[in-house]
Amino acid sequence: MSGVAPHGAGAPSARESANGHRSFTVDDLIRPVDRRRELRRTPELALDAVRIVWRACPRQMLAAALLQLVAGAGVGAQLLIAKAVLEQLVEVGRGSPATHLYLPFALFTGVTVLVSIANAAAVQQQRLLSELVGRHAYARIITVGSTVDYRRFETPEFHDELERALASGEFRISDMVAGLSQLLAAGLTTVAVAAVLFALEPMLLAFIGLAAVPALAAALHNSRENHAFEYAMTPESRQRAYVLQLMTSRNAAKEVRLFGLGLHFRSRYEQLSDERLRQLRIFLAKRLRVSLIGACGTAIGMAIALGALTFLLTHDRMDVAAALTAGVAMQQLGTRIPVITGGISKLVESGLFIEDYRRFLALPDAAPTAAASPRRPVAALERPRRPTSLVVEQVSFRYSATAAPTLDAVSLEVRPGEVVALVGENGSGKTTLVKLICQLYRPQSGRILWNGADAAELPAGAVASEATVLFQDYLQYHLSALDNVVLGRIDRADEVEAAVDAARLARADGFLARLPHGYDTRLGLQFEGGHELSVGQWQRLSLARAFFRGGGLLILDEPTASLDPRAERDVFAEMRRLTDRQSVLLISHRFSSVRFADRIYVLDNGRVIEEGSHDELVARGGHYAELFDLQRGRAPARAGSGLRD
Repeated sequence: MSGVAPHGAGAPSARESANGHRSFTVDDLIRPVDRRRELRRTPELALDAVRIVWRACPRQMLAAALLQLVAGAGVGAQLLIAKAVLEQLVEVGRGSPATHLYLPFALFTGVTVLVSIANAAAVQQQRLLSELVGRHAYARIITVGSTVDYRRFETPEFHDELERALASGEFRISDMVAGLSQLLAAGLTTVAVAAVLFALEPMLLAFIGLAAVPALAAALHNSRENHAFEYAMTPESRQRAYVLQLMTSRNAAKEVRLFGLGLHFRSRYEQLSDERLRQLRIFLAKRLRVSLIGACGTAIGMAIALGALTFLLTHDRMDVAAALTAGVAMQQLGTRIPVITGGISKLVESGLFIEDYRRFLALPDAAPTAAASPRRPVAALERPRRPTSLVVEQVSFRYSATAAPTLDAVSLEVRPGEVVALVGENGSGKTTLVKLICQLYRPQSGRILWNGADAAELPAGAVASEATVLFQDYLQYHLSALDNVVLGRIDRADEVEAAVDAARLARADGFLARLPHGYDTRLGLQFEGGHELSVGQWQRLSLARAFFRGGGLLILDEPTASLDPRAERDVFAEMRRLTDRQSVLLISHRFSSVRFADRIYVLDNGRVIEEGSHDELVARGGHYAELFDLQRGRAPARAGSGLRD
């Protein structure tokens, strides 16, 4: 979805190098954009930033604004009091009593203390704002990540969009809050100081305003270019992060060390980093030139303004006290020009990144809907009191319009209380079919019926609530042993006895009970106090999670791949006891696992080519019988043969 550069820019024209990373120039990354359109969008982007902060924490935003208002008004009051002090000093020089200075000095001191307190409180409030806004942003990202169409997770474009959204939530939102606070503080102070200067001499205020234009224009230009650069560099940033993960993650550590890959990955990481630094240096040089032009223009404007003040003073258009006050006001405004332009720059730049964030949040709305027909009520697929029936009718699926079909007119049936097995060689489509059955994908043709109801017409989440799926790449939760079981159906997390029963069914209760703190023991070594399990123990624990979840259909993808033959036999013996309340769809490459099934379907190149019981299929002497003989060592292995998907 986001493979196109922002604001109508084209995709960067990259050249693939021999080691797989891309080489390009900054001009490839940043295309010319419609500057007038971008300028018109600046208020819109700023309003978006304000809206996000307001939704996240309205009270804190109001408190911060009030503190900034107090600080800004205080600076204006300081200038007015300073003018009064100067006037009294002139009078004292003419013979007036010095006591007339006590009140102005006291007022000036009091206002200074008040401004300091307001500024200190505003800093604390800004820190709180950043935390609250970041929490709000991440909550929205998590919501999208858990509901977006599953097929998007398998595209690099989605992960680029996710990376940009995460960066916006973690860094850009904070920048936005800082820019908003900075702009608010400087803006309110500037308004107060500008009011004083306007009262003294409007012409001087006009000169200061014109002097700010070059710096503001440079800041806006650099903000847009910085967003375009980071947007285009997202894929390269993800590549660097991935290589870094390979060098530092526990899962990869064994193979990286045993295969001696550390130096290779380090070299690849350095190449990617060097390429980014090369592009960044070129980009920053262009950015610096723009900043210097803006700074020089503003400096010239300030010099003209000071020349105008000198002219007014030397031609008796202003008295000394007023001229001194105006000079201080101009100096205050001059120091706030970079603060204001910096705040606007941060706000606009953050707004552009927030646009990426908003685009990511809109992904669920862009995801394809299941069917145009009316949705059936949730009650259409309530958890049954008996096992679920599943019918797959002439289902076809391909991953893209140009790809060959992964599944072609596949049909199978799991009757209530049956154990049905699905076998096939590598790439036959078994795992894809499971994802279709679970509604992670939607078929291009055909239909899938759950208890006679078309899954395409059922409410979102109905199938997921009814299905219990244990994938081969099951998760190892580095939480407590009890958590690892009850996460199967979290709304029943308080049913400890049921969790223990599920562990017994999976033959996991024995080793869990022997852990240092029993079911309360933290598992894994990622956190302090964790206890590691063997691969087979983790698999039994994942089985316990599947059994605890329940549901009318249990789908098991290689559920005993890490178990020894005795443990495998025990698990399947217990699984047979489940069929009074669950149907089972079993995917396995072990014939010791599938031979006990009521019916076996054989997939080959995305089509069902055989169906029947183990004995029937062996007697038929077809593809299944060939694979069975291969596994028993009765026939020479055929290149590419196997039963994993």
